[in-house]
Amino acid sequence: MPSRRGRNKQQPEHPDPIVRFATALKQTEEREKAERQRIKAEREEAARQARLAAEHAEAVRVATLELGAAIAAARAARSTGRGVPEADLAWSRAKARMIELETGERPDWGID
Repeated sequence: MPSRRGRNKQQPEHPDPIVRFATALKQTEEREKAERQRIKAEREEAARQARLAAEHAEAVRVATLELGAAIAAARAARSTGRGVPEADLAWSRAKARMIELETGERPDWGID
């Protein structure tokens, strides 16, 4: 069975105060560098999240406009009796896109 005596021993401090100071300085520098890198990574992630949110908001805005236009076209087609299947298809695609943006999943009935 291995000996447990050598575990958790710390390195003895160097007797020279200049060497101890240099070591402490290096450790502080490493900690500060790690902190700067962490902050930079957090900022980059926040910027990425903001960009994704803006892109999603724009996609929802466009999809809403397309859905409104598809609904108007379907109403017009029904009132004239012409182009109803095409208008229904356009409405179905626009509605499926809107649902996909809201829920994250395209509905089963969504037409590609």
